[in-house]
Amino acid sequence: MGKEGLNLKMEEVRQMADAKGFSADEERIWEMLALIHSEVSEATDAYKKGEPYDAVGEELIDGIIRILHLLSALDLDAEALYQRKMAENWGRPYKYGTVRGG
Repeated sequence: MGKEGLNLKMEEVRQMADAKGFSADEERIWEMLALIHSEVSEATDAYKKGEPYDAVGEELIDGIIRILHLLSALDLDAEALYQRKMAENWGRPYKYGTVRGG
């Protein structure tokens, strides 16, 4: 991602969400979290039903849009958080292999 990539997307998402009447008020944070969860559940359901990967992907993108909207409502720097978390994750030792699954 470019230096400003996620933050530019977050700004666009915020504009769209505001234009469509989705609240970003602090008392609605719980609802925003629930909507993120529902989009992931919809992606899971689409996959389980054998829908095309594009349909699964659309639900996942809806989840990303909702996450970016929440980050904007919390006034967080998505790009900085992403870069910091990726650097942290790359620095972790390999240890998550499992016997079953994953």
